[in-house]
Amino acid sequence: MKHSIQLLWRMALVGFFIAFMACSSEDGQDVSGAAEEFTATVAGIGTISASKDFDTISGTKVGAAGINVVVLQGTDNSGKGFMIRMSTYNGPGTYDLGFGNIANTATFIAGASMGEQYSTAYQGTSGKIVVTADDGKRLEGTFEFVGKVNNTSSTHTVTNGSFKVNLQ
Repeated sequence: MKHSIQLLWRMALVGFFIAFMACSSEDGQDVSGAAEEFTATVAGIGTISASKDFDTISGTKVGAAGINVVVLQGTDNSGKGFMIRMSTYNGPGTYDLGFGNIANTATFIAGASMGEQYSTAYQGTSGKIVVTADDGKRLEGTFEFVGKVNNTSSTHTVTNGSFKVNLQ
């Protein structure tokens, strides 16, 4: 089971990066100037915030055969940030997180190594993503979760999360 979760997690990351790298600035992305942001408070660390002006924010929504997948990421210039994946996306609403629902995950990226990624894909985690707006070009919402490093008891609690992300 542990191997399956690790494999699923790695496949999701590879898929996200392939989708992200395949996009260009001429692919219909909303460039209307609407501010993009990704921010949350991490217990014991403080507020981590990414804005499109100085950091990296990306969002992708892909649909096929009636299944919609959304991947959102915001990373500040120090490498800290958040990634949200909703493999059961059906529009605005609440998406539960935790080991019992690994189709939807949230991750706090505390640094560059795998040991610094706190995900909801493991036992003892929980949380939710609330998508409040989706106009087809932009997603907005909130999130909170307890993320864990695989094979450890190390966790981080993420609260007051919010995102405003233009889709590519």
